[in-house]
Amino acid sequence: MSEKNDYNILKKNLPKGKDRLERIENMAGLGTPDVNFCSDGVECWIEMKSSTEPKRLTSLLLASNHKLSQVQKNWFLKQRNAGGKCYILIATDKRWMLINGKYADGINKMTVGQLSNIALWQSLRPVKSEVWSQLRKVLQVL
Repeated sequence: MSEKNDYNILKKNLPKGKDRLERIENMAGLGTPDVNFCSDGVECWIEMKSSTEPKRLTSLLLASNHKLSQVQKNWFLKQRNAGGKCYILIATDKRWMLINGKYADGINKMTVGQLSNIALWQSLRPVKSEVWSQLRKVLQVL
């Protein structure tokens, strides 16, 4: 499991037609999320996190090396204050979950169950093609 592999899965399955999905790999802006997506004139930023899911839904998901950093949390706050759209896309060995960026400050202290409850979109692995279409629609609307 790695963010790069999960990005490649996302890139293969999410964009349609004229959509744009780009991995941001520069250090120009600290805290800038991993992915920029634009579809039908709606743009959003996505921070990707890959993690092995703990055995219990009551365990914290983002372990020490997968947490959102303070710089990333600050970026999410600035983006939301500017009216921009931003999300955290968590891929575990068992599921994918899309979390609204408004939860960035507390996401490191959330359990798998809590994250599942607030997810805007989620799917067990492997994700079926029609379920990827649902994610695309969520990103276009919210």
